Amino acid sequence: MSSSYTKLFVHFVWATKFREHTITPVLAPRIHGYLSSRCRAMNCFPLAVGGVSDHAHVLVWMSPEVGVAQLARELKAPTTRFIHRELNLPEFAWQEGYGAFTLRESEVELVRRYVDNQARHHSDGSVVEGWEQSQPLSVGQTQ
Repeated sequence: MSSSYTKLFVHFVWATKFREHTITPVLAPRIHGYLSSRCRAMNCFPLAVGGVSDHAHVLVWMSPEVGVAQLARELKAPTTRFIHRELNLPEFAWQEGYGAFTLRESEVELVRRYVDNQARHHSDGSVVEGWEQSQPLSVGQTQ
């Protein structure tokens, strides 16, 4: 085959360490913008980046040359350094884990709207628990 064609959509979510409410409305646009630029640096296309004070969501069209764990690392670690240095929050940290969910192309627009409207979903209680899961469930636990 002379060329490859892929449509790999992944929805990432991860929380701040201890779910601390450190991402203020003033800081969020800069953090989300930086996450978008990191996606592009990895040849992935950010479709939506959002979140609230204690977690972030990234919906991305993945490059087939980048693995899910690799992209998560390349988003979280550099963003932490950016927050420390550029936003002057030296104590900031993300949790160790993350959630990553693959999507069919038909689901992308729904998830994009969800990520773009995080503040509303969290304020009116319309969050989708499965899309907020950033840590694995323990044995016997349900969503």
